[in-house]
Amino acid sequence: MIRPKTQQPIVRRPRISDIAREAGVSTAAVSYALNNRPGVSAQTRDRILEAAARLGWSPHDAARRLSSARSETIGMVIGRSAEVVATEPFFSSFTAGVSEVLSGEGHSLILQVVPDVDAEMSTLEKWWARRTVDGVLLLDPRVGDQRVRLVEELGVPAVVAGGPVESASVTSVWTDDEMGMREAVGHLVALGHRHFARISESPALLHSRIRTEAMVTALRDAGLPEPTVLELDDTPDSASTLTHRLLDQDVRPSILICDNDLVGISALTALRDRGLEVPQDISLMVWDDSLLCQRMTPTLSAMRRDVLGYGAQAARALLGAVQGAATSVQLHSVPVFIDRESTGPA
Repeated sequence: MIRPKTQQPIVRRPRISDIAREAGVSTAAVSYALNNRPGVSAQTRDRILEAAARLGWSPHDAARRLSSARSETIGMVIGRSAEVVATEPFFSSFTAGVSEVLSGEGHSLILQVVPDVDAEMSTLEKWWARRTVDGVLLLDPRVGDQRVRLVEELGVPAVVAGGPVESASVTSVWTDDEMGMREAVGHLVALGHRHFARISESPALLHSRIRTEAMVTALRDAGLPEPTVLELDDTPDSASTLTHRLLDQDVRPSILICDNDLVGISALTALRDRGLEVPQDISLMVWDDSLLCQRMTPTLSAMRRDVLGYGAQAARALLGAVQGAATSVQLHSVPVFIDRESTGPA
């Protein structure tokens, strides 16, 4: 009788954090020991290597050969769903700006899309252990970002796109979303809007929290009620569902601000489903201007920033970090309000 083959379980390669936990040391100490770098005592190095052996860790051959060489490759991991990365114009524009600079300097870009922060960190550890990359770009900085602490501990040259992130060892390139939101609110208040609503991405994302707090503060300074802020979840119809929820409130907002253009388009569809006209019945504004905003009917008012240039500046900053440049906090731009057909008087 032929026995069916049993599926073998997938064994995860031990991570630096696993070895650190096993040996009772920091991840930085593990990185030093595994890469034969100074920074730990001989006794600690032996303890780490013994822990690594117990967990079945073995150095990648290429990492041993390339430990002192450069790969001429920059890494970028995006912790979002593949659907969002494929459809949200920000990611394609930012990546194009990065690629243009790197190709001009003879470098390559390795891009990986993963579902969450844990997968991002695992990828970063693997890349650095194997010396796959010379440095990494971190997108979507989070409140208390674990990835920043990880690259600090590993000693990976890194640049954060967003923030600003105050760190002694990581450069950040950012756009001033606080000032941008204040400008937008001031313009809309001048049009007579008093009841604001916002569909936001996760408050764990630093840029989303900054925008919400800036909106709340600007309205408070103007003596107006606090906005209604609803947060997206992972379901495909989240933006549409939240728009309908806003319309079912006792006081309907006169202006809806969305965190990106795709959310704004979903909101526009939901408003039409309810028989509402934009901007006659309710105004709509989105973040990050794109061709989609200009092709919609009505055209969408938006906060514009040069995303292509943003990616280019982040890439130049990272190449500098790889060469040993001092860390810095670099302001790229302040988003500018672009007034189109979707916003009008309240």
